[in-house]
Amino acid sequence: MKRKFTALLVFLALALAVPFAAFADMGPKPSVEVQTVGLTQSCWVTLLAEQTVIGPWNLPGSEMPDWFDPGEQPAWEAFSAFEDEDGYHFLQWQAQVSDEASAAWNYMAPQRFKILLWFPDTGAYALSEPLERYAFAAVYRLDLTGLDLSGADGTLTIPVYRNYDYLGEALGLAARLVLTLAVELLIALPFGYLKRRYLKVLLLTNLATQLALNLALNITAYHSGWLAMWLLYPLLELAVFGVEAVVFRLTLKKPENKGTPVLYAFVANTVSYVFGLWLGNVLPDLF
Repeated sequence: MKRKFTALLVFLALALAVPFAAFADMGPKPSVEVQTVGLTQSCWVTLLAEQTVIGPWNLPGSEMPDWFDPGEQPAWEAFSAFEDEDGYHFLQWQAQVSDEASAAWNYMAPQRFKILLWFPDTGAYALSEPLERYAFAAVYRLDLTGLDLSGADGTLTIPVYRNYDYLGEALGLAARLVLTLAVELLIALPFGYLKRRYLKVLLLTNLATQLALNLALNITAYHSGWLAMWLLYPLLELAVFGVEAVVFRLTLKKPENKGTPVLYAFVANTVSYVFGLWLGNVLPDLF
């Protein structure tokens, strides 16, 4: 048993040691989603970037690239002709946006940018102040309520608000925490530790370690995306096992004919880790 356990730790360590950069282009990329409220007419949106090149995105030439639909040419020409006074650039990403359908730059969105709207009905532009992507998948809401475009002969300034779903993230974290605690306490039953004299230690220890684990996963996903979160997950689970093994070894007394506290910590964390992987596939909204 000891050899198998050691082999498992070595395997996980080697898996985590593989350089992530070699697979960098296979994972998710930073994104920016633009939502609107109060929009009453047809509208196109782009992000003006500080850089002139970001991955496949670059400055427009004299002709619209072949990957654009012919119906997108008026918007492409309007964005190409726009000159930003701060030197931000149109890198040939554009999309239609409405209150019912947001627009998202999902592949290598810029870090610093301005949101530019173009209204084909009037030819008017609306521009945000300089923004910086605050999360790996940042969401912004533009309030266009009462914006008068009928006589606009210049570029209007639009208010922009962050609209990240912090409540949804908090609810997901709470749900994962409750489910994980339930799994680990259930595993305690066959080991003989689900008794009143042990319950306080089990609850406090699992609450502390699982809260730290899930907060770390949430913060990683927020700043670096879900792929980084899943890559970090096994390493954090090993750390949690180490902490719980020490605490349980010092505080729990091995029941007769039952497994040791360290074995319980190992089994409980292995089961909760596998359960977390399964839950992430079945209910991805929880992560």
